[in-house]
Amino acid sequence: MFIKRILSILLAAIIMISLLAALPTAASAAGFSYVPRFSNIEVIDGGVRFTWEPYIDSNYPHGVFYRIYYKSAEDGWVRMTTTASTRFVDLDVHIGQSFIYTIRCVTPDGSDFASDFNADGWTVTYYDAPSVSAEGGRDASTEPSTEPEVELPIRSKGDSDLAPTAANTPVIKRDTLSWTGSAPAYRVYRKRMDSDELEVICESTADHTFTYEYEQDDSVYAYKVCALDHYGKIASACGVTPYFTEGSVYGSRNRWIYELLCTKYDDVAANDFSEYTYEELSDLAHEYGALSPTGYFNDGMSLTRRFTADTLVNLYRYEPHALGNIYNIPGNNTESFIKRNRNTYYAADTSYSNINTVAYYGWFNPDYRNRLRLYDEVTADEWDHLMDELALYRTWHGKTVISFGDSGMQGRGNIVKANRATFESSWRDINRKDFVNKRFPRMNEEMMEGPVEFIGEKYGMNHRDYSWSGSSMGTELEESGTYYRFTNYASYKCHIANQVRTAIRENQDADLVILNGGDNDVYYPSIPYSAATPSRYVHDWGYSAPEWFSNPDHRDFHYTHPEYFHYNDSKVVEDYSNETSFVAGTEMTFDLIRKNYSSAPVIYIRSHQIDYGSLEYQRVFQEKVLSIAAEKGVRTVDLFNLSDLDGCNKRMVAKFCYDGYWSDGSVDDSGVHPNGRGYSMHYLPHIEKVMGEL
Repeated sequence: MFIKRILSILLAAIIMISLLAALPTAASAAGFSYVPRFSNIEVIDGGVRFTWEPYIDSNYPHGVFYRIYYKSAEDGWVRMTTTASTRFVDLDVHIGQSFIYTIRCVTPDGSDFASDFNADGWTVTYYDAPSVSAEGGRDASTEPSTEPEVELPIRSKGDSDLAPTAANTPVIKRDTLSWTGSAPAYRVYRKRMDSDELEVICESTADHTFTYEYEQDDSVYAYKVCALDHYGKIASACGVTPYFTEGSVYGSRNRWIYELLCTKYDDVAANDFSEYTYEELSDLAHEYGALSPTGYFNDGMSLTRRFTADTLVNLYRYEPHALGNIYNIPGNNTESFIKRNRNTYYAADTSYSNINTVAYYGWFNPDYRNRLRLYDEVTADEWDHLMDELALYRTWHGKTVISFGDSGMQGRGNIVKANRATFESSWRDINRKDFVNKRFPRMNEEMMEGPVEFIGEKYGMNHRDYSWSGSSMGTELEESGTYYRFTNYASYKCHIANQVRTAIRENQDADLVILNGGDNDVYYPSIPYSAATPSRYVHDWGYSAPEWFSNPDHRDFHYTHPEYFHYNDSKVVEDYSNETSFVAGTEMTFDLIRKNYSSAPVIYIRSHQIDYGSLEYQRVFQEKVLSIAAEKGVRTVDLFNLSDLDGCNKRMVAKFCYDGYWSDGSVDDSGVHPNGRGYSMHYLPHIEKVMGEL
């Protein structure tokens, strides 16, 4: 997309005369009746997010693909990406520059168009989010106002008609906002804490300050400021202030300490915040370890990111983490985006341990320049996020979460506390053939961290991950000696149903079960081959060691339902006969979990879009899992459609994935495996949303 920089000046003339299209124009070519449109275009921090509705056409029973273009003054419409998802984020944006985008449907094999397109396109201008500060709570009743006088209503009591006396005259407060930015205009909003609605208090201003007068009440509110382009359209993410109440900062250090301690200590939560003095909260923070012996705060001090990070790390006893830990291969693309220190990557503006640690767990997110802004005040949006996270901690800490799946669950792209030599040594476990030692130890558990480690460590949960790289729902049926091989090396690990059996065999308990799976069923050619052969059966390994299953008490662990060994055509999606063993293995896995962990909620994670193997198979196979999950009472997290992480978006891959190198030395940019930032920014929020609904 570097061409976009060169063409920006040439595009300016086009942009000034083009109208922003709210709806697609008439089709520009004959033969198609459908013209796709973007249902939402949102300027976010460091990019522009496009979403659209899926196109349903009986000619394409498994759906179409979507191709996104931008307009070049020299070359016309230039292809940006082809995707099976219904969202795309353009990260190649530059302050003050505008581009025209459009979308068109293509056939699943990419050989032909499946729709027309909006030839005018949609014009989008990008600006950074304004940095906003506020001076709140000044009493405007005794000061001359610069605003026109407005007659305010007089409060009444009951049905009485009270004359405007000094006792019931409203107190008028004045807040003054200021911000930085280079946009031609700005819009100012006011938001109450208990509402998602934004009240426009200034439609448009070219100034960088705004004064707002209001009748004082007991509400909690914040201000948001967004940049506008020349057409009056929002062209940036919003800059946000902290919450205020009666002119004072609501999210103070006092209140944060109270909310934080309540997650672990019922004696603190037994009293309302208003019942504590700040000295009492300070004493409690020292007693329980949220504040270091030399830590302190004064009454009403505003809450900064650093203070938040320090108290989180102190109270929850987090081990230090960098923002992204990736083992030391110099050519990794991520190196150009964040500051490097040996094997680890810190925020571009600070290597301070605590703020990087809490960002690793998703309490704060770095901006698109990878800055964590250590001394910034916590904004209203961040406060809401922190409160949601604290509620999850209070619900889940002390409970047990276990996980099953493939390398995406294992954390193959987030290798921590390791170098390549120790990583390679962990694979020796594949050669262990004796049944007694097949106890499924995570030989590399100190090296990889996936979703269950993030969730378990973040929320103080006991956690155990049984996943393994290369695992599948179905099986490979090719016999090798006296052993059946699966999609990877170790059959007792690489069939996800067998991972569940391992947990059962070890009497592992669980309050929450999380799993993924299915990506390797799409990618490994052995799976489609074996499943497409009608005479083959789904091989259920099930630890079929005589010394184990000769015991009648253990036979129930071996899943023997006859339908799991040979599915008829009714179980196969039309034209996808290679789904046979995949369907069987998926139902087998869900049934094993639901039977043996009946009291624990189960969450299935559908992976983000990956640029490896068939996108069509990804969509068809995973949508089959979602339908099976619904039948089995399993909750789902559909990252394919909900997450911005996209393996086909190479700028996204470079920042949020790590897959190493191909055998020829070239960079693997398929985006299969998220790195630490990929998990914390693009996986955790969606998983946590479902956890909060349980």
